[in-house]
Amino acid sequence: MTEQLITPDEAARMKGVTAAAIYAAVKENRLPHTRVLRRIGLHEADVLQWTPRSYAGRPGAKSGRPQGTPMSEEVKARISESQKRRWAARKQNR
Repeated sequence: MTEQLITPDEAARMKGVTAAAIYAAVKENRLPHTRVLRRIGLHEADVLQWTPRSYAGRPGAKSGRPQGTPMSEEVKARISESQKRRWAARKQNR
């Protein structure tokens, strides 16, 4: 039985990242893929194993951490108080 391939857009929704992050990972060979008729196909198992990295250093890019994924306690402890205040203010303005 052959596993069906998913599109980069479906993979992006699965991982909570942008399609651009998926395409970047494919281009850098960090995410295994298959080309079918000049289109990119991804195995769901490979996408589930893949961990996005931060693209914060690139213009217009967002963090690689999937939306809604809670931060670990270790990461929370390293965040400065000023950053916490900025995030709280941003949440109030939404």
